[in-house]
Amino acid sequence: MRRVLFLFSVFMLFSTQVFASGFAVKDQGTKAMGMANAFVAVADDASAAWYNPAALAFQPGTSITAGGQYVIPSVDYTGGSGNGSMDKENFLIPFAYLSYNSDALPVALGLAINSPFGLSSDWTNSTTTFVGALGATTFSEIKAINFNPVAAFKVNENLSIAIGGSYYLVTDVAFDTSVAVQHGDGDGFGGTAAVFYTSDAFNVGVTYRSRVKVDVEGTTTVGANSTAATTSVTFPDMISAGFAFHPADNWLLSFQYDWVNWKTFDELKFDYAANIGLGTSITIPENWKASNSFSVGAEWEYNSKMRARFGYAYDQTPVSDVEFTPRIVDNDRHFFTIGYGYSISDNTVIDVAYGYIRVNDRTQTASVGANAGRNGTYEADLHIVSASFSHRF
Repeated sequence: MRRVLFLFSVFMLFSTQVFASGFAVKDQGTKAMGMANAFVAVADDASAAWYNPAALAFQPGTSITAGGQYVIPSVDYTGGSGNGSMDKENFLIPFAYLSYNSDALPVALGLAINSPFGLSSDWTNSTTTFVGALGATTFSEIKAINFNPVAAFKVNENLSIAIGGSYYLVTDVAFDTSVAVQHGDGDGFGGTAAVFYTSDAFNVGVTYRSRVKVDVEGTTTVGANSTAATTSVTFPDMISAGFAFHPADNWLLSFQYDWVNWKTFDELKFDYAANIGLGTSITIPENWKASNSFSVGAEWEYNSKMRARFGYAYDQTPVSDVEFTPRIVDNDRHFFTIGYGYSISDNTVIDVAYGYIRVNDRTQTASVGANAGRNGTYEADLHIVSASFSHRF
């Protein structure tokens, strides 16, 4: 029985409140968010270090952008297993970017510090009414920080390329049940490459981020007994391609396509140094599929100091009906955004943005056997508020 209950808990590892497809966090800059993240062909502030580092070659001097977003999620379940709601917990996700471009160097340099994957799910107060789907699962969380140094090279007056590295530090992994508690941490390395083309007529940008395998080491505790435990997760490859142009002097339109290789999340395998009632190894099949998203954004510069932004994105889920679990209440979603930018001076800008994610209701009927309790209707949406400060020295 303890083994069955623990299986419910490991199903919840690396869970998120619904934010982007899978457990990705796509909103990594306020200006970009106001345009529904259709920003890889725009990338005109220091957040280019993340969205398209090649664009840094066309940004003179030293710049910083720092800010964060406040995420307010809501997830509800109704069905044969009872009614339940994910515990109401909001999240503050900070980000910071730095760029440096000087004639003294042949390259432009940048650094992105953000959290592209993570968040948490908490059904603690729903387990009594949601037992069929959750078992004894209570709380699951992953906190990951990404450090992404990059270098951009200007090939000519219109074209630049960039390369960089990624270091993911997973500071905490936690997933609890009524009988088992497990905590761990780990890290992993990857890379980034990008291309940016700019002209008077249009911009084109492409960014690639490699997969990153993170080995997690921790401790599993059942009652008074503890043992070392290990697992791993692979953050997916990502490709973003965009096109932007000015239909009028004070208007900017941007279009973007994103591909995320969630096939890397094919299973979760846990190994235990000793058998404390859970066996020595558990493998959970996931079998996610690659997902696509499409976004369009606009910016209207209605005077020399103020800009309004609008955007829409459609994001596909990587989770099929067969593999669906309540750990990530995921489905195709629609993202609507608005934003505003104000130039305090020629070198200092304040940006704010609001986004609403409407996740398509999922009426789950494909779960069978021991998983049949997952069947039911899941409803989810999110409100996101973001603000940032940018300064060019």
